[in-house]
Amino acid sequence: MNDLLILGVSTRAAAFSAIRCGMRPRCIDHFADVDLSAVCPVERVDWDRGVEGLVAAAESLPPSRWFYTGGLENHPELVERIARRHRLWGVQPEALRMARDPVLVHETLAGAGIVVPEVRREPAGLPRDGSWLVKPVASGGGIGVVPLQGPTGDGGKAVYYQRRIEGPGYSALYIGHRDGARLVGVVRQWVGGVPGRPFAYRGGIGPIPVRVAGGPGHRLRALGTRLAAAFELTGWFGVDFILSDGVPWPVEVNPRYTASVEIHELATGRPLLPEHRGACEGMMGPPGAAAGPPPRARIVGKWIVYAATTLIMPEVEPPRAPPAGSEAFVAAADVPAPGSVIGPGEPVLTLLAADRDARSCRARLRRLRNSWRARLGAGVC
Repeated sequence: MNDLLILGVSTRAAAFSAIRCGMRPRCIDHFADVDLSAVCPVERVDWDRGVEGLVAAAESLPPSRWFYTGGLENHPELVERIARRHRLWGVQPEALRMARDPVLVHETLAGAGIVVPEVRREPAGLPRDGSWLVKPVASGGGIGVVPLQGPTGDGGKAVYYQRRIEGPGYSALYIGHRDGARLVGVVRQWVGGVPGRPFAYRGGIGPIPVRVAGGPGHRLRALGTRLAAAFELTGWFGVDFILSDGVPWPVEVNPRYTASVEIHELATGRPLLPEHRGACEGMMGPPGAAAGPPPRARIVGKWIVYAATTLIMPEVEPPRAPPAGSEAFVAAADVPAPGSVIGPGEPVLTLLAADRDARSCRARLRRLRNSWRARLGAGVC
């Protein structure tokens, strides 16, 4: 009853979420990091096999419950295929098709009176001064997002165009259910600093306080409720937004396990998988209901180290997952196998830190980053 299949580009964080609430994950992804393989069965699928390789591996396993992480939300037809064999805990395929359509999302939110950046399917007539962004339809981690400047070249990939909003980036995490959506919390996002990937996701820190009534808090709750109702989003989903003059401008909907789930869980000591499961199985409470004890007073940050040049991974002692029910964690995660060749612009590992406030947490992350930079040399950004 506790077995759980997890699929995606990277599954380590989601697997640790499952372990923290006493479940037994089995993973299929493109990395099979050493800290993941140390705690549960994991099958690595080569990148050149793509998501089709993930699906083929899943279809060879006995039926079980499952959910997906980043990557599969862009392939609702494959999610539907897997769901014929394994019981899905997550946003259903038809809902994925709607929630990942940027024009439909824009029309839905604008029609409800929610501010949202203008989007276009074609670049004709748009200024080429960087005030608009070119974004892949099948996006992930900010990869492929660039300012619209000069002639367009999408490399044959499907893209769309979104008006650029200036301001700091955040991510709101929700649990969607049949009665609405609960805003779990907000995390400040860090992007950029990766050669050739100006909007690559670098990590985040949180939870960030959000006022309960009025201002951004009120707008964010209305945003989550509208998305959940319009697209029948069940379980966890994230919304990336830019905060400009106190107004949250949603720029992307991620109807899946997001990177901020780990931050919220480690900060509060409260696993979110039981609530996600309850929502998917129709056992969720009324909107706004919070599960478990009040959040603890600490801030958690995560920072993804990227390679600046080709890097050969040195041997690193594999971190072990904390026991079930624990909010403890290790400082380095997503650790590649020794000898792994990591190309320029690819992720190396993830650093995690916690402290009583954001300033202290950032300082801890900075010290960790500097120590790993010294260890890995000029090969990292």
